[in-house]
Amino acid sequence: MNESRLSRFRKWFANTFVFFGPGLLLAITAAGEAGITEAIEIGAHYGLALLWVVIITLLFKYAFTNGIARYTLATGHTIFDALGKLPGPKNWGPILVIVSYMLEMFAVGAMILFAATFLDYLLPGVFSIFLLSITLLIAALALLRTHIYHHFEQIMAVIVIVMGISLILVLISFPFTPDMILSGIVPNIPAGSETAILAILGVVGSGLNLMLYSVWLKEKTDKTELADGTCYVKNEAFFKRFIKSVNADIAIGFAIVLLITFGFMCLGYAGFAVSFMPHGAELNLNILITQVLYLFSSIPYGTYVFLLFVAIIFFGSVVIGIDARAKALTRVIVSMREDAGKTVVRESRVYQFFIWVFVGILILSILINNPMGTIRLSAVICALLFGVFGFILLYLNSRLPEYARASRLWMLVIAVGSILSAYVALLIEGSFLEFGLPLFENVLVCTVVFYIFCRTKTFQRMADGTANIVDKFWVVFIFGLISVYGTYSGIMIAGEYGGYILNFRDLGAMIAGVLGGPVVGFFAALIGGVYRLTVGGVTAVPCFLATLAAGVLAGIAIRIWKGKLTMRRGATLAAVVELLHLLLIFPIYALATGVMGLSMIQDVILTTTLPMTIVNAAGMIIFAHFAQKYPLLQGGLKRMTLSSLREEIRALIHPLTEEKP
Repeated sequence: MNESRLSRFRKWFANTFVFFGPGLLLAITAAGEAGITEAIEIGAHYGLALLWVVIITLLFKYAFTNGIARYTLATGHTIFDALGKLPGPKNWGPILVIVSYMLEMFAVGAMILFAATFLDYLLPGVFSIFLLSITLLIAALALLRTHIYHHFEQIMAVIVIVMGISLILVLISFPFTPDMILSGIVPNIPAGSETAILAILGVVGSGLNLMLYSVWLKEKTDKTELADGTCYVKNEAFFKRFIKSVNADIAIGFAIVLLITFGFMCLGYAGFAVSFMPHGAELNLNILITQVLYLFSSIPYGTYVFLLFVAIIFFGSVVIGIDARAKALTRVIVSMREDAGKTVVRESRVYQFFIWVFVGILILSILINNPMGTIRLSAVICALLFGVFGFILLYLNSRLPEYARASRLWMLVIAVGSILSAYVALLIEGSFLEFGLPLFENVLVCTVVFYIFCRTKTFQRMADGTANIVDKFWVVFIFGLISVYGTYSGIMIAGEYGGYILNFRDLGAMIAGVLGGPVVGFFAALIGGVYRLTVGGVTAVPCFLATLAAGVLAGIAIRIWKGKLTMRRGATLAAVVELLHLLLIFPIYALATGVMGLSMIQDVILTTTLPMTIVNAAGMIIFAHFAQKYPLLQGGLKRMTLSSLREEIRALIHPLTEEKP
């Protein structure tokens, strides 16, 4: 009888919780990351006053994940497959998720630094944090090539559960009254807590890697079979049969996130209770670790367990983060090529390509060496993009069959959560509102020049590929002056190293490159770049180099695109150029020459990246709109070779050597 009851229970559990597990694992590991990186500090500063923000955030992210699951169950496709079919500019959805995951890898790099820091506390003075970080990165890459990786998520889940039990034991001696907990549920915004609220919105409950739930669910549904071995048919009966199991998986996972986050907030508050520091005092990672270690010292071997397990949690987050995002972006690229009717490349090659791109980003993040600041920037990006992808889910929900569509309550939660996420991110990430909008106003002045120029015979000849040397000189002159104006009308930010300028100087160089190729783009950029050198400052040289790169890359891009400029391509070009400028050329120069410290480099990146990228992209979109009456610029362009480049250079530098008719 006992065996039959056990057998019936197993059968009931298998049929009821067919899709139970990965949502739980994802949420548990996310809870560990968010608890250690944010919840401890938030609890130390504000106690449980922001518990209500955690609850609202998890409700929104539950609805977000539920929407992704609904789409996958109803269609049999991942959310990444759907992004290429969104209305509007072609492939804007896939491009957005590619850029998002690339930027999120900087936060993954911060997690490597966190893991190395905790190992350094465990083995003080044995290795440098930089060397430990590189060693952990190599170990992560090695682990991805072994079979052990398939069981790593389960190992991490066990470790986080043990951490949770240890956390409960530590907090037993610090009783938290019901009134204190209830006061945290009532909405209240303590003074100075805006940044903490943003961190909760972006980090607690995981970030955009929630979209990866769709990939796992797709793999699971493809393998699911009935007890008699026959496969399920993905129809209304299939959807209704398993949506409950998926919802249970997600709900249990986020409930665990809430409990663990609550525990870490209590831990942060208790840490201040046993220290001499006042609440609200400035914190850094070392202070937080010291206070938490003091609390865990009440458990036998507690400090060693805490340091080791936290290091493993962050290391596991790095491994899972690299692998999952590489798989997701591989799926995006393959889907884009399938939709375009192009030959599908081997997925393993695309996967390896993204792995090595991620490695480069991770190393750069390690060199920046500001993990807490990087995590905060990631929170800003996540909050902004959650708003965008929330509205994408609303659209996809409307395209589902009637039986798979979510309720009006779900739609309300997603809509409100998306608006609040984007609004709070823009409000707190004040660089765009403070600097981006004034810059955009100055760009609008230039759009008058764009409009008039696109109706001149010079533009017509440039577009047709029949331009003479005079036309090219006019392009260099006009857009070189636009580049100068981008610096002149920029916003000077005072700083420890003499300040820097938020500007749209690269815009003029990019448009010249698009119109006349890399040589014309280079000379227009040279005008704007030389003017920037005359202004001076420690950022003058990297800005000069980045402007030259903008003109040349734009000329190369238009040749790759065979003269076809669209608004989407214009925005992509601007985003790539600005990210290359601000995340690669500038920090490498500053670090190599020692003209700036790491903290200042981080401040410059945080202040400039969002406003300059958006403003330059907006300018390129406007120009592409004005130029759209010519489907091909420069007459479709000839193939770019070294000899053709030499001819273009000679034509500009030595116009008198040309034969006269």
